[in-house]
Amino acid sequence: MRATTLLGAALASALSGALALSVQAPSYTAPAPSAPQATQASQASQAQAKGEGRTRAIDAASDYVREHRTVFRAGARDALTRVSTTPGSRGSHYVAYSRTYRGLPVYGGDFVLAVDGSGKVTGATSGQERRISLPSVRPTVTRAQARATARRQVTRVARVTRPRLTVYAEGTPRLAWVTKVAGRKAGSPSLQTVWTDARTGKVLLAWDQVMHGSGTGYYNGAVSIGTSGSGSSYSMTDTAHPGLKCGGQNGAAYTGTDDVWGNGSGTNLETACVDVLYAAGKETDMLAAWLGRNGIKGNGSNYPARVGLNDVNAYYDGSIINFGHSQDNARQLTAIDIVAHENGHGIFQTTPGGSTGGNETGGLNEAAGDIFGALTEAYAANPNDPADFLVGEEANLVGNGPIRNMYNPSAVGDPNCYSSSIPTTEVHAAAGPLNHWFYLLSQGSNASPASPTCNGSTVTGVGIQTAGKIFYNGLLLKTSSWTHGKARVATLTATKNLYGSTDCSTFTKVKAAWDAVSVPAQSGEPTCGGSTPPGGGTCSEVTASGTVASRASSYKPSTSGFTAAAGVINACLTGPSGTDFDLFLQRRSSSGTWSDVAASEGSSSSESIAYTAAAGTYRVEVYAYSGSGSYTLRYDVP
Repeated sequence: MRATTLLGAALASALSGALALSVQAPSYTAPAPSAPQATQASQASQAQAKGEGRTRAIDAASDYVREHRTVFRAGARDALTRVSTTPGSRGSHYVAYSRTYRGLPVYGGDFVLAVDGSGKVTGATSGQERRISLPSVRPTVTRAQARATARRQVTRVARVTRPRLTVYAEGTPRLAWVTKVAGRKAGSPSLQTVWTDARTGKVLLAWDQVMHGSGTGYYNGAVSIGTSGSGSSYSMTDTAHPGLKCGGQNGAAYTGTDDVWGNGSGTNLETACVDVLYAAGKETDMLAAWLGRNGIKGNGSNYPARVGLNDVNAYYDGSIINFGHSQDNARQLTAIDIVAHENGHGIFQTTPGGSTGGNETGGLNEAAGDIFGALTEAYAANPNDPADFLVGEEANLVGNGPIRNMYNPSAVGDPNCYSSSIPTTEVHAAAGPLNHWFYLLSQGSNASPASPTCNGSTVTGVGIQTAGKIFYNGLLLKTSSWTHGKARVATLTATKNLYGSTDCSTFTKVKAAWDAVSVPAQSGEPTCGGSTPPGGGTCSEVTASGTVASRASSYKPSTSGFTAAAGVINACLTGPSGTDFDLFLQRRSSSGTWSDVAASEGSSSSESIAYTAAAGTYRVEVYAYSGSGSYTLRYDVP
């Protein structure tokens, strides 16, 4: 890898002796000399610690899933398989599971568990809302009919896969065909995954993997990028960031006889690749330094880039990032925030749950790209394109300035606040609420520029690096068909996973930011610091005692539960010192399955829950994460 100084658009000025922009190159600190043996021993120790942490997280998740199958709506015919274990921040891990039903893959049946650095499961997210119980797995719609339906989702078909039978578990579970079709739609590339009801032929979901966007300017000043080669043969291939290269529409990296690239012209494609390699390299470095992620894909690799797309657009299609030009054809769309935005789609797709889902998921995906753009601008700290929480402000595609505004989305016609209309809002506009949430969490409502809240509250920010860490760790809890409500639960769970249950200041700010963009509290979302039931916390109506072993649960008063009228159910648990007990309140559905409606997940032997319940059947679950012994459970039933 060579760090190459590029004069970019300053070349002409430099030749005339009037270069006004300073060269901005990466800074490196040489390590102090040390014995090779000591370095190797330290690396081996760190690797061993990481391996032990991963193993501990997998064991904890496996124990939890075995004890809590009903929480994930898993029946006797469901098979749950661990598919990934991703390291988060502060020693945490996120363990993702997939599901099959009678041997068929289940879309929407995935879930993820958060495990903190001590090996404790601190929360979980699940995409499936109901238990699967299909009378038959024989389709009445033929494979050929499903294939024909999928072909109609694009205007010009290039290729289509053989439909595969699956279970579509978003909402009411249904048997479905899933087909992939590639081609063009409305003149742009399209790669659609289509779920077709195997009994009615109705399209349940058509998700386009090609994520379109637009970007910022073409000029970052004189910068350093990674290239390869020597002598008189060089390539715009960044060997320090595996997989990252840049060239034209044929996919080959640009080459040259020297290691100086670009002429600073907005129409020069080699200059466009300078911008791409610079921005993508900064994003990858930011992911490693701030978030602990290894490359855009999370496995040490990155996406190749192409420039010269004959379109007023830029996009990510699951394999590459591709960049076009502004409407006046004067600029390529390749500066920091647009490059990082397109790579952000790659991060969204390669975190648990992938990118599938309707418009609401698409809006969250677009916002994720904007958030990674803002994070990369902040990390790069390039004075030519400072962090400003605007998207496309330098592109000026049609003369209207930025295309999105994170501190006030309504300034460009996008919604500031979440509402029931978001699931039917065009995806780029639907990015507004999450973009707004991130700015409020990062900078606060009274920052400069000020950001209006939807509930009139004042929100205090935590700083962009901490906000990025919380958002990213929330993505590691993502499930398929992502929603704002699920994102709220995930980021609160991630915050608790990162900062524990004793210091709740950060947790409170995350919650306040969600409230400020009108995403309401969700059933079963985590709490911090426990809750004190009304009436002084005596919970005196019913008293029960029991004994539980480490990493095991016990149900009181019985596995059949108790009947409660509408009102507040209070529960208080006390146990021996040194035992980490958690408390779960679960409700039974009409089908007989149990699911969590409230939880007190702390790190002590005393926990309490206060839950405003609807009339129904409930039970309280006591779970021990460490230690063992007797406990006393008191609760009030309305």
